Amino acid sequence: MRLNIPDRYLDLLPWLFATLLVAGIVHVVSVLLMPTVAPNDALARLATYVKSAAPAEGLVMLPQMSPGAETLPFEDPAFAEAVCVYDLAKGPLRVKTSVDGEDFLGLSFHANAGRIYHSMTDRSAIKGKIDIVVGDARQIDALTSADEGDAPPPQEVRLTAPAKRGFILIRSLAKRASDQERARGRLSAISCQRFDLPQG
Repeated sequence: MRLNIPDRYLDLLPWLFATLLVAGIVHVVSVLLMPTVAPNDALARLATYVKSAAPAEGLVMLPQMSPGAETLPFEDPAFAEAVCVYDLAKGPLRVKTSVDGEDFLGLSFHANAGRIYHSMTDRSAIKGKIDIVVGDARQIDALTSADEGDAPPPQEVRLTAPAKRGFILIRSLAKRASDQERARGRLSAISCQRFDLPQG
């Protein structure tokens, strides 16, 4: 049985295809541009909070989450949170802490638009230590060259950040509401500091 389609419907097919193609392109472009044109992305909100809470560089504790007053989206009240906002134009960053293997600690590394480029938990610690250096490609190359043929320190992990500016979000689990202070104490023991590259 042959299906007869009127010519006027066949004439509409190229227009329908073109409309769908243009709509798809507009959708993809708008999604890709959103992080760039969004005036209040995660980094902007955190930078504003950090400047008001602690003008000096380093780790800044985020307030305990309360409904309607979240510093970041999708916060979990079971976690104590801290953030370290960085600008690699000022130098590389080192994050150091000790872990006990029993209390969960999570770190996520975000580029300037909020995109995660690396994450880890306390399970990734080497001999109970977390020691991470974040830098751009030039800074990481300079550190590698400064090793002078030796391997880097065995506990040190080096990350190449995709952008100069970004932030590290660190979360410590409070198993019960009464554990919040203990979880915040674990966070306050973390060092998150810029350092100078070795002179070669």
